[in-house]
Amino acid sequence: LFGGCSPDELVARLAAGELPPDAEVKELLRRAAAHLKSLPTLVEAEVPVGASLHVVGDLHGQLAELVSVLKISGLPVSGRNLLLFNGDFVDRGRQSVEVVLILFALVLEFADCVFLNRGNHEARAMNRAYGFEEEVMMKYSRETFEDFQSAFVQLPLATLVNRCVLVVHGGLPARDGVKLSDLAALPRGGDQLTDIARDLLWADPAEEDGRPASQRGGGIRLFGPDVTKRFCTDNGLLCCVRSHEVVMRGFAWQRGRRCLTVFSAANYVGRAGNLGAVCHIRPSADGRVDVADISFTTFDGAPPRPPVQQALAPHSRL
Repeated sequence: LFGGCSPDELVARLAAGELPPDAEVKELLRRAAAHLKSLPTLVEAEVPVGASLHVVGDLHGQLAELVSVLKISGLPVSGRNLLLFNGDFVDRGRQSVEVVLILFALVLEFADCVFLNRGNHEARAMNRAYGFEEEVMMKYSRETFEDFQSAFVQLPLATLVNRCVLVVHGGLPARDGVKLSDLAALPRGGDQLTDIARDLLWADPAEEDGRPASQRGGGIRLFGPDVTKRFCTDNGLLCCVRSHEVVMRGFAWQRGRRCLTVFSAANYVGRAGNLGAVCHIRPSADGRVDVADISFTTFDGAPPRPPVQQALAPHSRL
């Protein structure tokens, strides 16, 4: 983008209000879709001893918070500094386009150390209801919106870190007996997700045991600490890391400390008052991950941006 500028310059120019030309954006989205399609549904990420993986939760188009995250984590460095963005890059915030362009540019530039999981908002129906479609139409075109969708449906659904930490956007399957191999076998490429794939993007943890119905509706079930423990035990996992819902401290453990929520959109939608968080995973000497190897950095939200006065004319195709 911008003729091949560095990641630092890309972030700075987008944060300053510049947008790259439509042709460059289309090419980036085409390359991102091809790269994501080449990945497995369940990506396996190996973090070497002495290296760090930074897990980033929902951003929801809040570019200032992405800038804060990158200041905390640092830019990717192969074999030393890895980043995993855990879905819900878009909707509600006013700079979803800029957020996705940065993430796709990073994953193409640093393919071995930047990972992206799909969130429930990387979907056409959600984008229509919560603002991303309108934003793309204001800044670019219907055709460009379709190019974003072509990339979104190829996003992996989960990442397995050092064979012992599962990172998904939402939560766990609504039935027992599901193995990691079942997650790896899930198809991608379509907009409508059902059954296990839907659970991975939509489910939430509960403090009580069992699988009570979720207030989100649509047949979604919550999962209690007993469900989390069985799933982790059956699959040889230390824990699961997920995002998907606001937590006021930026992160929160479910009872039993086998499920961790990380949310990075600080002061969500400009009024929630929550901290944002980045989760750091630094494997111990044998390459496995223990709870003591997981830490957090929290940060405040940026001040609200002033209202947008007009569309960005050079890229408007209303």
